[in-house]
Amino acid sequence: MTRNIRKEQAAETREKILEAAKSLFAEKGYHGTPVREITRKIGMGDGILYHYFPGGKREIMAVLLRESFEHRREGIKQIQRVIEDLDLRDAMITIKRRLYELFTEDMDLTRILFRENDLLGFEEAEQLTALIREQCAIFEKFLRDRHEKGEIRALDFRIASRQFLSTTLHAIMSKSVGIQLLNEPDVYKHMEENVDFTIDLWRAPSATEKKPKVLLCDSQ
Repeated sequence: MTRNIRKEQAAETREKILEAAKSLFAEKGYHGTPVREITRKIGMGDGILYHYFPGGKREIMAVLLRESFEHRREGIKQIQRVIEDLDLRDAMITIKRRLYELFTEDMDLTRILFRENDLLGFEEAEQLTALIREQCAIFEKFLRDRHEKGEIRALDFRIASRQFLSTTLHAIMSKSVGIQLLNEPDVYKHMEENVDFTIDLWRAPSATEKKPKVLLCDSQ
């Protein structure tokens, strides 16, 4: 019983350190946040931080990013399951909404990712690259499947998936930096407008929209 309580207390202290560091990194930057300020924020001595994170701030940063990537990777898999039975428009809107919310539900982490990208080590950079590739591959497969169903025309699905997802990244960056980068201040309305515009470009022409072939006959 006592051992379980100690484990819970240790997990709680570790989480407090991570949350305090995350908040300060987002507000003041990694280099602008000394270890003492992190421990002061949770009312503990400097030694407690090194007990849980012997590598100091650098290890804390690595843990924050790794756990963030793992959470978002699982979120992307959930999106894949949700959109399977939706029609094209609803599926594309859902992809945009879920990705946007997945990356903006914790703005401290997102701001750290944009601001401190130069601190990404090889492992963290590889994890981020893998995360981006996974979501692009999922959406590329989605487009291929919808093409086979006749919902969209033949495209360069690889380029199309990256182009579509980049507009979501644009919205995430707008919220992260606090600058209005979108034409429409309502981000969800912006998403719907973007999806409708994209579908118009991608949709397969109906039989009535196909131009009839003009047969040229030799003049008599």
